[in-house]
Amino acid sequence: MSISKAITTIDQLIEELNNVINKEEYKKLVMRLDIDLEEYQPYMHFSDVKYTRNCISRTKEYELLLLCWQEDQETPIHCHNNEECWVYVVQGEFDEKRYVDNSKNPNGIKLEAQIELEKDGVSYMNDDMGYHKLTNIYKGRTMSLHLYMNPIDECKVFNEEDGEFEVKKLAYHSYEGRLLERV
Repeated sequence: MSISKAITTIDQLIEELNNVINKEEYKKLVMRLDIDLEEYQPYMHFSDVKYTRNCISRTKEYELLLLCWQEDQETPIHCHNNEECWVYVVQGEFDEKRYVDNSKNPNGIKLEAQIELEKDGVSYMNDDMGYHKLTNIYKGRTMSLHLYMNPIDECKVFNEEDGEFEVKKLAYHSYEGRLLERV
């Protein structure tokens, strides 16, 4: 049995992602990550308003994002537009809540699981499993690496005020290290 070599640079990760031929290989890549914090520097862009989505690499087969979070920032409850999603905790700690459809609940969804993710932790999600929400619970800045098996340009997010899902177009804060203009 051969032991796969650790992935220690962003360039190495992108090179290997460009050679992936099936879903199982994505999972194996994520489990081999051992990238120093300095490697993420060009993609580390934070905002006091909300977490940022920083695209490291995007092809028609995958999308690799570094999400940067200030303390207490969180995603809404959301789907993944029928794509596979792996989350790797680069720095900090997250609370992940998973939800399923539930017609008996007035909101139409029900909390099914709550998971705490720590540094180097990995989570996997797809729409067959339901929806999820991530919250930075670390006392300070955190970062998470997100790998989608195909790019996601929009998804359904749950509006907790009216108890309904709505479609949201997704945007990047930066692309390949360059800050994008905010509209």
